[in-house]
Amino acid sequence: MNFVYHFVTFSILGWIIEVIYRSVNNRRLVNPGFLKGFYLPIYGFGALFILAGHTLLASCSLLIRALFYFFTLTGLEFITGAAIERVFRIRLWDYSKQQFNIGGHVCLYFAICWTLLATLLDSMLDFFISHARVFRKQFYPVSDIVLVAIAMAIPIDFSMSLRKRLKGLKFDNEATKREFFAIASPLLAHPSVVKLKDCNHHFGKTRLDHVLDVAWMAFRISKCFLLDCKATVRGALLHDLFHYDWLRGGPKWHGIRHPRLVLQNALKVTSLSDKEQDIIKKHMWPLTVIPPRYAESWAVCFSDIYCSWRDYIVPIVLSLRGKRDAWIRSASSTFPSYAALKDGYIRNKGVIIPFSEPMHSGHSLNILLIDAQPRTLPFTTFRTLTLPRVAGATPAKHRVQIIDGRMEKIKIPTHGVDLVGITFSTNNASLAYDIARNAKELGIMTVAGGTHTTAVPDEVLEHFDSVLIGEAEGGAWENLLKDAQKGLLEKRYFNEKPPDLGNLKPPRLDLLRSKQYLPAYPVEATRGCPNQCSFCFSRYIHPTYRKRPVSHVIADVARAEGANIFFMDDNLTVDKKYAKELFTALRPLNKRLYFQMQLSAAEDEELVRLAAEAGCRGVFTGLESINAASLDSVSKTFNQVEKYKEQIMILDQHGIFVVGGLIFGLDGDNRDVFRQTIGFLNKSRICSVAVNLVIPYPGTDFHSQMKAEGRLLNFDYKNYTGYRLIVSSNGMSSEELEEGYKKFIEEFYSVKNVISRFRNQRRPLRQLPMYAAVNLAYRLPRQARSRPFGSQLLKDIRRKLL
Repeated sequence: MNFVYHFVTFSILGWIIEVIYRSVNNRRLVNPGFLKGFYLPIYGFGALFILAGHTLLASCSLLIRALFYFFTLTGLEFITGAAIERVFRIRLWDYSKQQFNIGGHVCLYFAICWTLLATLLDSMLDFFISHARVFRKQFYPVSDIVLVAIAMAIPIDFSMSLRKRLKGLKFDNEATKREFFAIASPLLAHPSVVKLKDCNHHFGKTRLDHVLDVAWMAFRISKCFLLDCKATVRGALLHDLFHYDWLRGGPKWHGIRHPRLVLQNALKVTSLSDKEQDIIKKHMWPLTVIPPRYAESWAVCFSDIYCSWRDYIVPIVLSLRGKRDAWIRSASSTFPSYAALKDGYIRNKGVIIPFSEPMHSGHSLNILLIDAQPRTLPFTTFRTLTLPRVAGATPAKHRVQIIDGRMEKIKIPTHGVDLVGITFSTNNASLAYDIARNAKELGIMTVAGGTHTTAVPDEVLEHFDSVLIGEAEGGAWENLLKDAQKGLLEKRYFNEKPPDLGNLKPPRLDLLRSKQYLPAYPVEATRGCPNQCSFCFSRYIHPTYRKRPVSHVIADVARAEGANIFFMDDNLTVDKKYAKELFTALRPLNKRLYFQMQLSAAEDEELVRLAAEAGCRGVFTGLESINAASLDSVSKTFNQVEKYKEQIMILDQHGIFVVGGLIFGLDGDNRDVFRQTIGFLNKSRICSVAVNLVIPYPGTDFHSQMKAEGRLLNFDYKNYTGYRLIVSSNGMSSEELEEGYKKFIEEFYSVKNVISRFRNQRRPLRQLPMYAAVNLAYRLPRQARSRPFGSQLLKDIRRKLL
């Protein structure tokens, strides 16, 4: 009982603290949370964690207990905030404008605050508990009665609030019913499923009505919790796909055995995903012993239990009142019963068409768009606009799904997909080819797009049915979809002229489902770059430099759910007049901006000032090299090495972090370039650099030059990452280039050097976390992937020749 007392007491104290804090901030009385009572259960659970740490870790130092409180309380806050947002579609607190936040549910600043408060409470807990016991004894039994009454009121209050909130979400409207029917209709057209209407199941209810009832309830639960509604409905409709009378015949131990028999029947009707198979196999849990694996399986399992018991208990109760037959007639004629569907949605026998829903001309497609990349660690990568832009350009009659390989497993469903579109870069070509092969084995049309496809379309066509060259918007994608509706794809699709950026439709960022992206909203203001760097692929996929109307960009930024805005542009400030107009318009929105720019633009101090006033916190700029001869070899002479320090200083003085891009292995580099570069960077105000070995992207002038000179060492696309040696240098041996690159990474990103640079640049201490995080983010992938192989390749060649 002591735990109950502590829970209730601190729930009330937490409520008092929140009321005072929020009322002072809002200058009016605010009742925190969505419960009606004067308590906040999250504070009660937090107190229990503190009590556990104080008791179980009593022999540990206060620092150890503080770390325990940091992780447990942060985890509690994150889980509670995410769960409430997912179920109730509301946010009780929002840290999205704080730095180092995760989904707006937790942030570093408040995590430290809660830890300090918990540590303070830990040190005072013994004093508090002793006085609480005295108070309890003095007012016994009144104190116990009151606390127990409040403890009982909390779950009742929560249940009532939950019910009210779910009713407010309106999952019973006509649009939801149509969505449910759209998923169910293909299975409801199959004879084996329709035959269930002739099978009695529960107290006069047909088996078909039962599975529809379960599917409808599980579907609404899935929508509430943002689960896979399609898998839920399909699994629920098939979970009792058997045609014998289980009350009078059928196999022995029906309750335990029939899920596997049903699965065999279901696989004869349609192909099933792992999730759908799990729904069918586990719907009789706990009789099946092994619990469901997926949240969708739990939704169907609980829905089946509820519907089954309701169909038993309600008729029995109504029989006592003489109303059982009326209930059966009502239940069999209202949505989602088969009779109701037949009257309102099924026009002709065997042909399922939703009434009053306009039919689009042409066959609608189920489109799966895939960003073919390997998985990355959570919260280490940004959302991109590539596939959301394609989805935005897709006519509304088609259904689109996006899989981002960085965030989720790439798996093509065995059913329900008509067209697979894959975008990929050179280093991920082999992965994309494997995905395309799997899709074609399932009989699905495949189309490729992206940088590598635009560079070498003939090679890509050996693996895909069709290729989309260049940009998707502007007619190419729409023409491809028209042909896909007919089942006949051309080999190549492209735009006759670059699309007008003023006509772009909003990107479908809602299709990027993962919650593990870095908290930055992607925006696009321009496309292309007027410069002609020989190693860069941008000018091939975006042949002309174009700008969106400033008003359109501002509308995109205004839609952003967080404070961090990341511009995906290759060179946002190359048109200074446009950039100044954009920054001026962005200033009132109070956002934090990050973008790529040409370093020479920093000489325009008005532009830099406007960028800083608009909220610019950091820029990425392509330095490429501190060697003028190396820059000249790749046609980047507009970079002036002698002005680098001054230009970086101007940006830094306006509070803008500068991260540079460096390339080693260019013509003009020699063995001294690593030492010279380290010296330059350590004396400048630069925050960090992304340093790579030169990549000869297929389709670029640089690749053609290297190939003509016989300097390509490796043709395996997997190694075209920037961390591996691909091109032999004319200023040093391959062994020297590899070794110099490796030592540069170890020295520049070392803790000692990072702290030394931070101290020498005399930055305020509050910038240290960001400074360290940026350097760590650039070090880790390069340190892990820069294993030497070029020199080993040369050794193997020499050994074979000898």
